[in-house]
Amino acid sequence: MGKPKILDLILRNLFSKPATIEYPKKETVIEPDARGRHYADLNKCIGCSLCSIECPADAIKMTPIPSEYEPPKRNPRKIFPVINYLRCVYCYRCISVCPTNAYVSTNEYRLATTKTVFSDMLSLSTLPKKSG
Repeated sequence: MGKPKILDLILRNLFSKPATIEYPKKETVIEPDARGRHYADLNKCIGCSLCSIECPADAIKMTPIPSEYEPPKRNPRKIFPVINYLRCVYCYRCISVCPTNAYVSTNEYRLATTKTVFSDMLSLSTLPKKSG
């Protein structure tokens, strides 16, 4: 009695389209407010360390701005947040606690890699290099 129902189900699913998106063959539709990679705009960052203190995954470390970059005058400590994306849980508490709205959030979700990835180069790209 159960066999005809099972056979009917098998035949229906055998010739139907897949229910999932075949990523990476087909591009995944991403919502504009999806939580993806984020980094600090160092022209806005004041180096207060609130993001590092608030991070529940301990993924943010405050690091000195390298000497080849021009540190902004509003950051007297000359430090900036570096996010370890493998530790980050993408809760965005760092973004909500930032008093200067220095964080740039993106919906970039393709972060799989075999090496540790940090936000330092993205953040430093917001600063000009010293001339001369």
